[in-house]
Amino acid sequence: MKIMLALRPCSPGLARRLGADEALARALGAKAHPAVGFLFPRFFDASGPVLPRLLALAEGEPVSFLRDVQCTATELEACSHFEAVCRSTVGQTRADSKATMAAYHQETLQPTASRWAVRLPQRIFLSKTLAGGALSHVDEWTGEYVLGGDLAQALRASGLTGFELRPVLHFKTGEGHDGGHHLVARELLPAALEDATTFETFDDGPRQPSTPRRYGLLSYAEGALESSPDLARTAEPWGAWRTPAWIVRQRARAWFEAQQVKGWKFQPVLAAGSRLHAEHTQRWQDVLGRLRGAGASIVA
Repeated sequence: MKIMLALRPCSPGLARRLGADEALARALGAKAHPAVGFLFPRFFDASGPVLPRLLALAEGEPVSFLRDVQCTATELEACSHFEAVCRSTVGQTRADSKATMAAYHQETLQPTASRWAVRLPQRIFLSKTLAGGALSHVDEWTGEYVLGGDLAQALRASGLTGFELRPVLHFKTGEGHDGGHHLVARELLPAALEDATTFETFDDGPRQPSTPRRYGLLSYAEGALESSPDLARTAEPWGAWRTPAWIVRQRARAWFEAQQVKGWKFQPVLAAGSRLHAEHTQRWQDVLGRLRGAGASIVA
């Protein structure tokens, strides 16, 4: 397992110092930029020599990073469950977005096994027609996924459990059409474990309920997911607009990969007490301690 970081845009002064360090500039993928001097988009291993050198050159200036977690094929095969992460997005028209937003406001937040409630949208408006084998997140904000007709038909015949497929709706009629199918969960999971990579935000202001965010992988108590269906959603609103994330069993991951579906990337879900969970915990403690000591942060 590796925790990977990529530097967010920084001040022109720091960008010049980093760009002048040939080895560091190469490791960070330095690209000239007219406004700040350089951008540094390349991810690097947080446990290697790049991070301490970068923080030293920052000289106490606050910096922030994007993050990713990389696991080996062997580590992936050892996991029973995975979080499905977006790799494809289909845009809505303004009318689609307005109709979806109105439908969202008619949905009540549902209590869960966690200390947060979630929104489970039942209606998605989309004018575009998806390619037959597509799986895409609807726009940037909805938290919901839709499938093309061919993939929907294959998924119905797959034998996988825990989902429903509903037609996407047209904003003019409010009725379903052949543009795609909305993936809907039948079941929410038990509460995930909270650790040093989990924190709260108040996205809708201090008078509204908190929402959780995290840096690391999702973890559950040992055995907590034994009876879960092949596809389910979390008890926490990790997604946009208080929507929960999708969690799939190993056999569902294998099915989607065999179908060559490109809309999801799969990240391991960890079981407390496992070797990978212990490594994940230790690596994040080390990284977060180093960043906080230097006044740096992760962008959630």
